[in-house]
Amino acid sequence: MAEPDPICGVWQLDQWVEFRDGDPYVLDASGRIFYHPEGHVSAILTRQTDGDPQVIAYAGRWRREGDDVHHAVEHATVQRWVGTTLTRRVVEFDPTGDGRLVLRTPPETSRSGAEFFHDIIWVRAV
Repeated sequence: MAEPDPICGVWQLDQWVEFRDGDPYVLDASGRIFYHPEGHVSAILTRQTDGDPQVIAYAGRWRREGDDVHHAVEHATVQRWVGTTLTRRVVEFDPTGDGRLVLRTPPETSRSGAEFFHDIIWVRAV
C-alpha cells in the first residue's frame, strides 16, 4: 500500500495574506483545513470584518498534481463553488520542521481592475 501524501492531516490557519497590485495585506482570519488520505477535504475560514463575521466553508475531494492541489468542491457556503475545482499552488511545504504549508490562489482581477491573489499559510494543528 502506498504511503499517504505528507500533506494529509489537520492544518491550522497561521496567516491569510492578500496581495493586491503587489502590496500585501494581512487579513484577520482563522480556520482549519483537513486533508484525508482517502481524498476527502474540508475547510473552514472565518474573518472578522467591520460588521458580521464572514465564514467560508467547503468540502469535497482533493488530489495533488505536482505543485498544485485541486479541491473538487461538493458542498460550500459559496454556492457558485459547488461543482467546480479550486486549485491552489503549493509555494512552500515543510512536512517535517515547522510543518508549514503555503497555498497560493490563482491570480484574479477585481471589478476595479486590481490584480490580486492570496497566500494562505497553514501550520500543522496540534
